[in-house]
Amino acid sequence: MRQYEQAVRSLIARKNSISGRLYTEDPTIMSWQLCNEPRGMNNTEAMHRWIDETAAMIKKLAPKQLISTGAEGYTTAPDITGTDFIRMHDGPNIDYGTAHIWIQNWQMYDPQKHDSTYPAARKFMVDYLARHAADARKLNKPWVLEEFGIMKDNGSFDPSAPNTHRDEYYAAVFHEIWSLAKNGQASGVNFWAFAGLGRPVTPGEMWKIGDPLTGDPPHEPQGWYSVYDTDTSTHRVISDYALKMNEISKGR
Repeated sequence: MRQYEQAVRSLIARKNSISGRLYTEDPTIMSWQLCNEPRGMNNTEAMHRWIDETAAMIKKLAPKQLISTGAEGYTTAPDITGTDFIRMHDGPNIDYGTAHIWIQNWQMYDPQKHDSTYPAARKFMVDYLARHAADARKLNKPWVLEEFGIMKDNGSFDPSAPNTHRDEYYAAVFHEIWSLAKNGQASGVNFWAFAGLGRPVTPGEMWKIGDPLTGDPPHEPQGWYSVYDTDTSTHRVISDYALKMNEISKGR
């Protein structure tokens, strides 16, 4: 814990080597996130103390910036993962809630059996987002869906494979967040992940030092959820959603 705190303090106190601006004074830094997908497992109370204590430390060091947990929400088994959305976000120094949804990782959706697995997975997604929106209202805090995604059609790792089913799912998730946002019940969403010009050296294999970055973390198959510069149909889905969210923002 001491090493973690020291690392946090060093990072927050850093000065940008290009602009010369302290990170704590940098307007491009919106928020500090405690961790990616923290799970309490069988030590939930210790995790909750860590959240509260670390958030308080960061708020003192960077009072002008927001703080989030990086939590994935309830998952499919909150009792096992020790993830309680309300308890993880009820501290006074946590400014907004976060959630992730992974219908494929959580073994609800099989891209090779799209027709038979997608309807139930989509319903779970809709209910999952509504549950977190309701709990965020109880906390009286904003929340964002930080991560979601599925593979290309039929589970292909080929960068040139079609995105019909991915586009369908992206549009469905965006629509739900947009619908919630219109009523002040959600604040945004991020898809996972934009690879741009990056391409896996060997699609479907793990990342190695020197390989291009594709958005997927090194411990997962490369190209799993990557959105490439050539995935123009997916770009249109993302752009349409961004324009609709911008209209909501302009109306507030």
